Amino acid sequence: MLKRRLLFLAAMVLAALPAWAARAEPVQIFLAHAQPQLSASDPVAAVAAEFRRLLAERSQGRLVVEIFPDGMLGGNRDMANLTNKGIIQSALVTVGGVTALYPPLMATQLPFAFDTILQARQVMTGPFVHLMAADMAARTKMTLLGFADPGGFHVLTNLDRPITDPNDLWGLRLRAIPGFAPLDAMITAVNARPVQVSSRDELSMLSMGAIDGQMSPPAVIMARNFDTVQRYATFIDALYSPYVWLFNTASLKAMTTADAALVRQAATDALAFGRQTVDAVDKTERGRVGLTKRLTVLTLSSGERRQFKQTMQPPVEEAIIEALGKDAAWLEKFRAAASASH
Repeated sequence: MLKRRLLFLAAMVLAALPAWAARAEPVQIFLAHAQPQLSASDPVAAVAAEFRRLLAERSQGRLVVEIFPDGMLGGNRDMANLTNKGIIQSALVTVGGVTALYPPLMATQLPFAFDTILQARQVMTGPFVHLMAADMAARTKMTLLGFADPGGFHVLTNLDRPITDPNDLWGLRLRAIPGFAPLDAMITAVNARPVQVSSRDELSMLSMGAIDGQMSPPAVIMARNFDTVQRYATFIDALYSPYVWLFNTASLKAMTTADAALVRQAATDALAFGRQTVDAVDKTERGRVGLTKRLTVLTLSSGERRQFKQTMQPPVEEAIIEALGKDAAWLEKFRAAASASH
């Protein structure tokens, strides 16, 4: 499947070559992500579309962005690998899709690190990110352009029962990210069963009943139609898991200094636009408001949320430290940044 996608991508490049020869050569940027390209409701799609628009406008058509949405080029790990190898220039992927190439990102997945979205945004746009970007550039073939807002905290949904206590999750089969230890630990901490499912197959697995539930932000749940195959939703506000925006470093360095600056600034502005889109969508049928109308929604009290934190956070912290090994210091750096935002 991936081979066919790459052949399709190569064919597009070849088809574009005569046009490049006919005029001043544009710089082609292939940007992939796993979400539907519904820019009015999906935060990743909104960022991608705004990035394309800004670069076309500011470069007077010299920088051309081709978007490959909906997992056309594979799952999140596939897209991260394609970016690292320089087969495509850029990708917006989940944290779990990048950790095989850059493990320190795992530190950002400590649950209950933030009490509000504002705190999360402060950390994921601040000095911590600049520090991580420098380290990623030194250790991979990718440049970190920033983090795209996922659409809020993850919401826990399931088809079977209302969830207000960690014990309520006993035996439920919840979607886990292949090879991503923190989420496995978070699920097993409440005696649920992690089931490894690619983002491409999540809706079908929920539809077939092969998994009982999942965790995603409201906008993602609505955009990917998870609300049609789930019955209950619990706002546990445990996990803020932004999308990672990667750019192939060699491709960025091959650009003129001016064009590279345009890419970085357009990315910064597109990420800000994405946050505005998230806030607007959350108040509509396509976000948190719509979710409350389509599912039975439960909001935890502070005491109930504290119980989830006490149950989930310690085993996840242990899993992150074990998985990071010599990179475990990144967990303390993230924790310090999170604490400073409170």
